[in-house]
Amino acid sequence: MSTKKVLCIIAGVLVAGLLIAGITAAATYADNGQGAAGGKLLDRVAQLLNVDKQKLVDAFKQAGTELRQDRMNNMFNKWVTDGKLTQDQANQYKAWLAAKPAGAFGPLMGLTVMDKLLKDNKITQAQYDAWKTWWNQKPGFELPKPDKAAAGNGAQKGPFKMK
Repeated sequence: MSTKKVLCIIAGVLVAGLLIAGITAAATYADNGQGAAGGKLLDRVAQLLNVDKQKLVDAFKQAGTELRQDRMNNMFNKWVTDGKLTQDQANQYKAWLAAKPAGAFGPLMGLTVMDKLLKDNKITQAQYDAWKTWWNQKPGFELPKPDKAAAGNGAQKGPFKMK
């Protein structure tokens, strides 16, 4: 594949990702005062589609959740197929992720970050305690690193790989 074609594919993936991220951010922040422009965009889209704005926001949130879940499942399935994890390990890790307390930050947030958020009053002690309890139940094995080979063909790496 030519370099020009690879660059076009990468640019297309980046543009699509930025568009999805922008729309999702607009949907997420439209009603909490952090995204007045996003709120106007969603107002207009809802008007054009003749749908309730809250239904539109909820649809974007649901779609984002479903896409993240699909990417995660595909990633774990590939690791099992490639022999990098057993099915039992994949099931353990997915169960742990599913048990994350509602509204808690994900596994990429380490204890140092959570300590700072608590200190800065960005989260409550109860949120911190729930996250820490969940974090301490993390399965006792490391996940495989994403394949570097996937990056060579214009695809994104890891759980954010687009279909």
